[in-house]
Amino acid sequence: MDYKVPTLDGDYRLGLHSLRRIAKMALNYPVQFPVAILAVCIAGFFQLLMPRFLGEAVDHATGLLGGTAVAPEAAQAALWTAASLLIGVAICRGLFTMLHNYLGEAIGQRIAYQLRLDYFEKLQRLSFSYHDKVHSGDLMTRGMLDIEGVRRFIEHGILRPILLVILVGVGAYLYMGNDVVLGLLSLSFVPFALWRASVFRLKSRALWRILQERLSSLTRIMEENLGGIRVVRAFAAQDFEIDKFDRSSKQALEVAIARVGVRYANTSIMTFSYFLAMGLVLWVGGEKVLDGQITVGELTQFLAFMTILQMPIRQTGMVINGIARASVSGVRLFEILDIEPAVQDRPQAEALDVGDGVLRFENVAFSYDGAPEQNPGDATIRDINFEVKAGQTIGIVGPPGSGKSTIAH
Repeated sequence: MDYKVPTLDGDYRLGLHSLRRIAKMALNYPVQFPVAILAVCIAGFFQLLMPRFLGEAVDHATGLLGGTAVAPEAAQAALWTAASLLIGVAICRGLFTMLHNYLGEAIGQRIAYQLRLDYFEKLQRLSFSYHDKVHSGDLMTRGMLDIEGVRRFIEHGILRPILLVILVGVGAYLYMGNDVVLGLLSLSFVPFALWRASVFRLKSRALWRILQERLSSLTRIMEENLGGIRVVRAFAAQDFEIDKFDRSSKQALEVAIARVGVRYANTSIMTFSYFLAMGLVLWVGGEKVLDGQITVGELTQFLAFMTILQMPIRQTGMVINGIARASVSGVRLFEILDIEPAVQDRPQAEALDVGDGVLRFENVAFSYDGAPEQNPGDATIRDINFEVKAGQTIGIVGPPGSGKSTIAH
């Protein structure tokens, strides 16, 4: 994959570009991704039809009870028709919802699979000097938690927002045509909910970044402890290591609790605004029903429309949380993938051709982190000359730090 991205200033712009790069990865699936978007649109369309058929069924049921001048037989036939259409629309909506959920998850899993391969390959090609400066625990966290955050972006950051836009935009056009006042009241909570979502995104992104750093530290402590468990036990330092792990774990726990608190406080506020708007619709719509301006079925349409909007609006917190996490995870992940190895071939270097099976070192010098041409004393090995023929075995001896492992690698 191509991970090239321009150098940007500012954490927000880096996060935005990371989201764009993740979205571009979805374009590598030219069949599944468009079909998933189409399935979202169709599912949203069928979902918007359900309140209308439900309202018609209520009006026909009212006719059966003698609330209108329609003949009972005609009202009953119309009721069965509306009920059948409602069931059919619900089934179609469920099928297309299942389709876009499956495709979104499948695309996310394939992107995660490719990222894991690219990430592991990058780690294999980075120089020893880089691994000397970076803890393996941090690399493990990026290769697991950050890739998981990127994977969830396709479903929570692309497909679900599309569904929300369709429900709000197309729904406003359809139902405001019936009654402008009730339509505006039905959508009155949406601007407030979107404003709260934008505020929540900023807070959530900052908390996700801190949490990922704390989890990296926690993973690093665990990895170092398990790798050196014999040394820990030899010096009877178990209690010290447990206390150190407990302190790091508590720091991660504090951030996780703060993130959950911000999320559910925001969700509660948006839910309150939703029920407040529903109460206004019921109040004003009830007055209109009593005055004969609209039917009970038409009022039911608006209430059902708001019920449909409830779940996507309540999931806005989850969507924003997923976008914030993907933004932070993408920056941390691409930071590794974009690193250029310190040791590279010269431009137009000839390919290594193993012809007669002879390995020859001629005046070889190597340094992990320094400039041996300026300070030769910093080189790990220098002026190395030897030749090994096919089938020949040699031994490399020397004191610690003399470069034996360097030559072998």
